[in-house]
Amino acid sequence: MGAVPTASIEAAAEWLRKHFAPEAARGLRATYQLDLAGAGGGLLRLEIDDGVLLIARGRAEAPQVVLRAPAALFSAVLGGRENAELLYMAGRIQIEGDLGLAAKLHALFGRRT
Repeated sequence: MGAVPTASIEAAAEWLRKHFAPEAARGLRATYQLDLAGAGGGLLRLEIDDGVLLIARGRAEAPQVVLRAPAALFSAVLGGRENAELLYMAGRIQIEGDLGLAAKLHALFGRRT
């Protein structure tokens, strides 16, 4: 349920599309940059505009939040095997920018089957 099959940028993008909660994003305009390192990594930009999600590979022009993590670790977070908040506190995931917007990621991409 909800597991990402491989630690790849494509699998992460697919998981995020499938689990996006448009109702939680109503009224929100935000740009997130995911910078995933290592095998299967790369750059993903997430643009949210009032409940609509655009996911594309590449660098965002002016993201409000930049999240940096190894691709395998990010995959483990998406699959429910790791806790993003604990990883952030331990310094294994880095977040730059608006921490309030970063905290909304859980609500925006809640687990659904």
